Amino acid sequence: MKITIVTPLFNDWDCLYQLIEQIRLVLAPTKYHNYSILVVDDCSSLEVEKDKLKGHPVEILHLNKNLGHQKAIAIGLSYLNAHSDNDFFVVMDSDGEDKPEHLPILLEEASANGGKEIVFARRTKRKESFLFKIFYKIYKYAFIFLTGKVINFGNFSVIPKKLLDKVTHVSDIWNHYPGGIIRSRLLYKSVGLERGERYTGKSKMNYTSLVIHGLSAIAVYIDTVSVRLLIAISSLSLVAIVGIIIVFIYSSYFPSWAVLIIFGILMQAFLSALILVFTVLSYRVNFNFLPAAHFQDYVESVEKF
Repeated sequence: MKITIVTPLFNDWDCLYQLIEQIRLVLAPTKYHNYSILVVDDCSSLEVEKDKLKGHPVEILHLNKNLGHQKAIAIGLSYLNAHSDNDFFVVMDSDGEDKPEHLPILLEEASANGGKEIVFARRTKRKESFLFKIFYKIYKYAFIFLTGKVINFGNFSVIPKKLLDKVTHVSDIWNHYPGGIIRSRLLYKSVGLERGERYTGKSKMNYTSLVIHGLSAIAVYIDTVSVRLLIAISSLSLVAIVGIIIVFIYSSYFPSWAVLIIFGILMQAFLSALILVFTVLSYRVNFNFLPAAHFQDYVESVEKF
């Protein structure tokens, strides 16, 4: 069984050196010992220390511009779809938060049913700050409200070879890999696993980056979100109109200017949502970006060790 591990990276070379050693220690004694690692270098400004990669089956895909880790994942998977015939492809972060000791568990789950499903690691325990956990909860509930879907896993996953071509032809993975898989209707499942801690240094993800990441996941469902917003605003408008009518009937005084302000705000929100719906629907007839077809435009060079 041949395995390729895809990991996006931006300047986290010190974490990578520890990651590849941990992967070796975990996989070498198992049936998954025939593995390789594809590092997608997201246009790092720091240089790799090549001596620390010797003896490891590592290949570095250097990108010509910084695109962010979601797009780096899409490019890495598309590159492998075009150049590799391995059996399974693992997506994991390079900083240690996706624990190498969980690799055999995910690979066993992926191979148990003949490679018919993508297997994700579902986080059962998080080690971030209390404030981060609060914002993460808000994001999860907002995602459910706006899309009608549940997302409780990240990038850490295993893709069987027979599904890789389909994954790389899902245009939505360009913005958000897990969200794109959910929307694609490909078969997937999740396994509860504890999140690890960074090997060294600080995460490049600040609160602004995390908000953008969350919005990217919601943007995958922008057509669904726009329709849901239209329905919600329409319902709110109807309730407000009924409320105003009741007040007029049973109240001796209600300022007309207040009615006009409320009505104006609701109509503006309704028209904005309506415009959003038609804008999104018009985009659906346009050509979609396909990672499998266009990834080469962002590859600067390939370096093998």
